[in-house]
Amino acid sequence: MARFPGIQHDEPYMAHVAPGNTGEFVWRFNRAGSFEFACLIAGHYEAGMRGTITVTPKQGDAR
Repeated sequence: MARFPGIQHDEPYMAHVAPGNTGEFVWRFNRAGSFEFACLIAGHYEAGMRGTITVTPKQGDAR
């Protein structure tokens, strides 16, 4: 994003949220594991707007 700061993304797996507001979307994971997520606005990743989601299988799920 730092290379192309004016680029806009609009995908169903993204949430655009104005400062001070909240937003949400539903993501259904098809496997367990650790997955990284981050803000794609230039400088936001570097400022710490990123994290990791850990997905564990449901009880009784053999996946």
